[in-house]
Amino acid sequence: MTTRVHLADDHTMFRQGLQAILSTRGGVEVVGSSSTGEEAAEQVRKTRPDVIVTQLDMQPKTAEQIISGLRGAFPDSRIVVLTLWDNLPYVQAVSRMAIDALMHKSSSAEELVATIGAVSGDPGGGNAVISLPRGLLQRLSDGPSGGLSERELEVVVLAARGLSNRRIGEELRLSEATVKRHLTNVYLKIGVNSRNEAVRIALAEQWIGLHEITSASADGQASPEGSRG
Repeated sequence: MTTRVHLADDHTMFRQGLQAILSTRGGVEVVGSSSTGEEAAEQVRKTRPDVIVTQLDMQPKTAEQIISGLRGAFPDSRIVVLTLWDNLPYVQAVSRMAIDALMHKSSSAEELVATIGAVSGDPGGGNAVISLPRGLLQRLSDGPSGGLSERELEVVVLAARGLSNRRIGEELRLSEATVKRHLTNVYLKIGVNSRNEAVRIALAEQWIGLHEITSASADGQASPEGSRG
Protein backbone atom coordinates (compact mmCIF):
# COMPACT_ATOMS: atom_id res chain seq x y z
CA MET A 1 0.00 0.00 0.00
CA THR A 2 1.37 3.41 -1.00
CA THR A 3 1.62 6.20 1.59
CA ARG A 4 0.80 9.58 0.06
CA VAL A 5 2.97 12.39 1.48
CA HIS A 6 2.90 16.18 1.34
CA LEU A 7 6.14 18.12 2.02
CA ALA A 8 5.91 21.58 3.61
CA ASP A 9 9.13 23.56 4.08
CA ASP A 10 10.14 27.10 3.18
CA HIS A 11 13.56 25.95 1.92
CA THR A 12 13.26 24.80 -1.69
CA MET A 13 16.48 22.78 -1.67
CA PHE A 14 15.44 20.96 1.50
CA ARG A 15 12.03 20.08 0.01
CA GLN A 16 13.64 18.88 -3.19
CA GLY A 17 16.14 16.82 -1.22
CA LEU A 18 13.39 15.17 0.81
CA GLN A 19 11.40 14.46 -2.33
CA ALA A 20 14.44 12.88 -3.99
CA ILE A 21 15.03 10.68 -0.95
CA LEU A 22 11.41 9.59 -0.61
CA SER A 23 11.05 8.90 -4.34
CA THR A 24 13.67 6.16 -4.04
CA ARG A 25 11.73 4.40 -1.29
CA GLY A 26 9.04 1.97 -2.29
CA GLY A 27 5.59 2.53 -0.89
CA VAL A 28 5.91 6.32 -0.59
CA GLU A 29 4.50 8.84 -3.08
CA VAL A 30 5.01 12.60 -2.75
CA VAL A 31 1.71 14.13 -3.87
CA GLY A 32 2.56 17.77 -3.22
CA SER A 33 4.95 20.31 -1.75
CA SER A 34 4.57 23.84 -0.42
CA SER A 35 6.65 26.69 0.99
CA THR A 36 4.13 28.47 3.26
CA GLY A 37 1.54 27.41 5.80
CA GLU A 38 -1.30 28.85 3.74
CA GLU A 39 -0.16 27.07 0.57
CA ALA A 40 0.27 23.82 2.49
CA ALA A 41 -3.25 23.97 3.94
CA GLU A 42 -4.74 24.67 0.50
CA GLN A 43 -2.92 21.77 -1.16
CA VAL A 44 -3.62 19.38 1.71
CA ARG A 45 -7.32 20.20 1.46
CA LYS A 46 -7.24 19.20 -2.22
CA THR A 47 -4.91 16.18 -2.20
CA ARG A 48 -5.75 14.69 1.22
CA PRO A 49 -2.35 13.09 1.89
CA ASP A 50 -1.84 10.30 4.41
CA VAL A 51 1.13 12.11 5.96
CA ILE A 52 2.29 15.74 6.05
CA VAL A 53 6.00 16.32 6.67
CA THR A 54 6.62 19.90 7.76
CA GLN A 55 9.47 21.83 9.32
CA LEU A 56 8.90 24.13 12.29
CA ASP A 57 11.75 26.49 13.10
CA MET A 58 9.73 29.47 14.28
CA GLN A 59 8.19 30.74 17.49
CA PRO A 60 5.66 28.36 19.13
CA LYS A 61 2.73 30.72 18.53
CA THR A 62 3.36 30.71 14.76
CA ALA A 63 4.07 26.98 14.77
CA GLU A 64 0.77 26.28 16.49
CA GLN A 65 -1.11 28.35 13.89
CA ILE A 66 0.50 26.35 11.08
CA ILE A 67 -0.29 23.00 12.70
CA SER A 68 -3.87 24.11 13.37
CA GLY A 69 -4.26 25.10 9.71
CA LEU A 70 -2.93 21.76 8.49
CA ARG A 71 -5.08 19.80 10.91
CA GLY A 72 -8.14 21.77 9.86
CA ALA A 73 -7.41 21.25 6.15
CA PHE A 74 -7.62 17.46 6.44
CA PRO A 75 -7.95 16.03 9.98
CA ASP A 76 -7.11 12.47 8.89
CA SER A 77 -3.58 13.37 7.76
CA ARG A 78 -0.77 12.40 10.11
CA ILE A 79 1.63 15.29 10.81
CA VAL A 80 5.39 14.72 11.11
CA VAL A 81 7.31 17.77 12.37
CA LEU A 82 11.00 18.33 11.62
CA THR A 83 12.88 20.95 13.63
CA LEU A 84 16.38 22.27 14.25
CA TRP A 85 15.43 23.61 17.67
CA ASP A 86 16.84 21.45 20.42
CA ASN A 87 15.92 23.20 23.65
CA LEU A 88 13.47 21.72 26.12
CA PRO A 89 10.78 24.44 26.24
CA TYR A 90 10.38 24.38 22.46
CA VAL A 91 10.22 20.59 22.28
CA GLN A 92 7.66 20.56 25.09
CA ALA A 93 5.58 23.29 23.41
CA VAL A 94 5.52 21.51 20.03
CA SER A 95 4.75 18.14 21.61
CA ARG A 96 1.56 19.64 23.06
CA MET A 97 0.31 20.51 19.57
CA ALA A 98 -1.81 18.17 17.45
CA ILE A 99 1.12 16.35 15.85
CA ASP A 100 1.89 12.68 15.35
CA ALA A 101 5.69 12.72 15.24
CA LEU A 102 8.53 15.07 16.20
CA MET A 103 11.96 14.64 14.63
CA HIS A 104 15.19 16.59 14.86
CA LYS A 105 16.65 17.51 11.47
CA SER A 106 19.79 15.59 12.40
CA SER A 107 17.74 12.38 12.06
CA SER A 108 18.64 10.11 9.15
CA ALA A 109 16.61 9.52 5.99
CA GLU A 110 15.96 5.98 7.19
CA GLU A 111 14.50 7.33 10.43
CA LEU A 112 12.20 9.66 8.50
CA VAL A 113 10.97 6.87 6.24
CA ALA A 114 10.40 4.63 9.27
CA THR A 115 8.51 7.42 11.03
CA ILE A 116 6.27 8.01 8.01
CA GLY A 117 5.50 4.30 7.99
CA ALA A 118 4.81 4.25 11.72
CA VAL A 119 2.37 7.16 11.79
CA SER A 120 0.56 6.08 8.62
CA GLY A 121 0.13 2.63 10.16
CA ASP A 122 -1.55 4.06 13.26
CA PRO A 123 -5.12 4.68 12.04
CA GLY A 124 -6.34 5.83 15.42
CA GLY A 125 -3.55 8.35 15.82
CA GLY A 126 -3.16 7.35 19.44
CA ASN A 127 0.63 7.09 19.44
CA ALA A 128 3.32 9.72 18.84
CA VAL A 129 6.79 9.08 17.41
CA ILE A 130 9.76 11.01 18.83
CA SER A 131 13.21 11.06 17.20
CA LEU A 132 15.53 13.44 19.05
CA PRO A 133 19.19 13.44 20.16
CA ARG A 134 19.62 11.09 23.13
CA GLY A 135 20.97 13.85 25.37
CA LEU A 136 17.87 15.96 24.81
CA LEU A 137 15.55 13.05 25.55
CA GLN A 138 17.42 12.43 28.79
CA ARG A 139 17.04 16.07 29.81
CA LEU A 140 13.33 15.90 29.02
CA SER A 141 12.96 13.33 31.78
CA ASP A 142 14.81 15.52 34.27
CA GLY A 143 11.84 17.80 34.87
CA PRO A 144 11.56 21.60 34.54
CA SER A 145 14.45 23.56 33.06
CA GLY A 146 16.49 24.44 36.11
CA GLY A 147 13.27 24.84 38.05
CA LEU A 148 12.31 27.84 35.92
CA SER A 149 8.68 28.29 34.95
CA GLU A 150 7.58 28.71 31.35
CA ARG A 151 7.01 32.43 31.97
CA GLU A 152 10.46 32.85 33.51
CA LEU A 153 12.03 31.21 30.47
CA GLU A 154 10.12 33.60 28.20
CA VAL A 155 11.55 36.51 30.19
CA VAL A 156 15.08 35.09 29.89
CA VAL A 157 14.71 34.72 26.10
CA LEU A 158 13.60 38.34 25.72
CA ALA A 159 16.36 39.49 28.05
CA ALA A 160 18.82 37.62 25.84
CA ARG A 161 17.54 39.64 22.89
CA GLY A 162 18.60 42.78 24.72
CA LEU A 163 15.15 44.11 25.57
CA SER A 164 14.72 46.34 28.59
CA ASN A 165 12.37 45.35 31.40
CA ARG A 166 9.79 47.77 30.03
CA ARG A 167 9.94 46.24 26.53
CA ILE A 168 9.80 42.71 27.93
CA GLY A 169 6.68 43.74 29.81
CA GLU A 170 5.12 45.09 26.63
CA GLU A 171 5.90 41.88 24.74
CA LEU A 172 4.44 39.65 27.45
CA ARG A 173 1.73 42.08 28.59
CA LEU A 174 3.20 42.33 32.06
CA SER A 175 4.05 45.30 34.24
CA GLU A 176 7.69 46.30 34.52
CA ALA A 177 7.56 45.41 38.22
CA THR A 178 6.36 41.89 37.37
CA VAL A 179 9.21 41.46 34.89
CA LYS A 180 11.71 42.51 37.57
CA ARG A 181 10.16 40.01 39.97
CA HIS A 182 10.47 37.21 37.40
CA LEU A 183 14.13 38.08 36.81
CA THR A 184 14.79 38.14 40.55
CA ASN A 185 13.22 34.68 40.87
CA VAL A 186 15.41 33.44 38.01
CA TYR A 187 18.55 34.77 39.69
CA LEU A 188 17.64 33.10 42.99
CA LYS A 189 16.76 29.75 41.41
CA ILE A 190 19.97 29.35 39.41
CA GLY A 191 22.33 31.27 41.68
CA VAL A 192 23.34 34.27 39.55
CA ASN A 193 23.32 38.04 39.99
CA SER A 194 22.65 39.41 36.51
CA ARG A 195 20.67 38.80 33.36
CA ASN A 196 23.89 38.16 31.39
CA GLU A 197 24.80 35.33 33.75
CA ALA A 198 21.25 33.97 33.59
CA VAL A 199 21.30 33.96 29.78
CA ARG A 200 24.73 32.31 29.69
CA ILE A 201 23.62 29.48 31.97
CA ALA A 202 20.28 29.05 30.19
CA LEU A 203 22.11 28.66 26.87
CA ALA A 204 24.77 26.36 28.29
CA GLU A 205 22.13 24.09 29.83
CA GLN A 206 20.02 24.32 26.65
CA TRP A 207 16.98 25.60 28.54
CA ILE A 208 16.76 28.12 25.70
CA GLY A 209 18.22 28.01 22.19
CA LEU A 210 19.97 30.44 19.86
CA HIS A 211 17.06 30.16 17.42
CA GLU A 212 14.76 31.64 20.05
CA ILE A 213 17.09 34.57 20.60
CA THR A 214 17.75 35.35 16.95
CA SER A 215 14.24 34.72 15.59
CA ALA A 216 11.69 37.52 15.49
CA SER A 217 8.51 36.80 17.39
CA ALA A 218 5.28 36.07 15.60
CA ASP A 219 3.98 39.53 16.46
CA GLY A 220 7.05 41.35 15.17
CA GLN A 221 9.98 41.83 17.49
CA ALA A 222 11.29 45.30 18.18
CA SER A 223 14.98 46.04 17.83
CA PRO A 224 17.09 45.29 20.90
CA GLU A 225 17.66 48.17 23.27
CA GLY A 226 19.59 48.82 26.41
CA SER A 227 18.75 46.41 29.22
CA ARG A 228 18.32 46.90 32.92
CA GLY A 229 18.76 44.21 35.57
